[in-house]
Amino acid sequence: MKEVMRIVFTNWINALTVYSCIFLALFIGDLIPGISTIKEALYNTFGSLIVYYLHFWLGFTLLIALLDVVLFSFNREPRYTNYKLALEWIIISLPFIYWLIKYNQWIFLLAILAFLIGQYLRRPYIFKILE
Repeated sequence: MKEVMRIVFTNWINALTVYSCIFLALFIGDLIPGISTIKEALYNTFGSLIVYYLHFWLGFTLLIALLDVVLFSFNREPRYTNYKLALEWIIISLPFIYWLIKYNQWIFLLAILAFLIGQYLRRPYIFKILE
């Protein structure tokens, strides 16, 4: 169980990757029209990510932690890690794909790609824990 909890704690990589990419996209999107100053764009972006996306961050963090516990509790062989990370990516990305289609907001596509990058960056840490 100790290994599984160490794997769950590697989710900071995913959170940081997704947060950084969404922050950068919202910040640039706020600056491009030329209406906001840099200070206002920073304030608006932080406020948006904290207030409007709070339910997203809570759900994202809880779901990925739950999937890590479920997938890595039964079988801890390193050779299946890539499949487990891909399965996590697919399961967690499904709501993003739905929102992308329903709301036509390209920020969800960015979140999907950022999460994929986060899973890739997290993989070596998981291999190190499992070996």
